Amino acid sequence: MIRFERVTPENFQDVIDLKMKDEQVGFMENNLYSLAEAKVFDYLEPRAIYNEDQLIGFMLYYFQPDGVVRQMGPGEGVHEIEADGMDYIYLKRLMLDEKWQGRGLGRAAMEKSLDFFKQEYPSIGFVELMHYLDNDTGASLYESTGFLSTGEIRKTLRPGTEDEYEEELVRRKYY
Repeated sequence: MIRFERVTPENFQDVIDLKMKDEQVGFMENNLYSLAEAKVFDYLEPRAIYNEDQLIGFMLYYFQPDGVVRQMGPGEGVHEIEADGMDYIYLKRLMLDEKWQGRGLGRAAMEKSLDFFKQEYPSIGFVELMHYLDNDTGASLYESTGFLSTGEIRKTLRPGTEDEYEEELVRRKYY
């Protein structure tokens, strides 16, 4: 059973030690960076992902109330988000450790996160995420879990680079 727990002193190092597959590096920042980002931008919520008692992944998200303007993190570019008058969750990162991939746990974590978000934030109308256009694996997962393309493209700084802004496709899953 998938569950989401706060990152604590007890699981902090284990969360940092989670690894992406080599071909996934460059699609998102590593977990150490994400945890530092959550410390600086206090609206970000980091969570360790467990299957039963085994740590299998990490997610970073935030609740976005309608009408609230946020200072975006580094590399996120400048964009206005049209939320159709709704509160929503922005799922910034969801990663599964390389050794747990290919077992359906990524899909299970994505599906369970949708329930988790709605339970924690009943007012939300949708969950939004983005992915680089060359992230075929991510695109397939998001499509199969009901995330539809909005048609919007945003330019963001590619992780691991200093000045490579690339296009990401915006997707939403409405409740």
